[in-house]
Amino acid sequence: MTRINANVARGTTGALSCSHCRQELEGTPDDYLTHLPHYEGPVTEAGPQVFPDSAVYIDAEVVFRQYYCPGCYTAFRTEVVPRV
Repeated sequence: MTRINANVARGTTGALSCSHCRQELEGTPDDYLTHLPHYEGPVTEAGPQVFPDSAVYIDAEVVFRQYYCPGCYTAFRTEVVPRV
């Protein structure tokens, strides 16, 4: 296995998997995040270091988004982004 990052590895067949539970993942190293399940919630879930009222700084509404492994639920990526 070759590690792509701390959470994703590529096996000898080229398939991607979770480095923690070996759950097979869809996609390529460039787009696997788009295939992962994700959670979206209020920006306050990002923690107290994130200002909760985005309207003070930008014109877009923002959300807390977290992509996670479908097997073990390890968080692969967490972000605060404009609502799509």
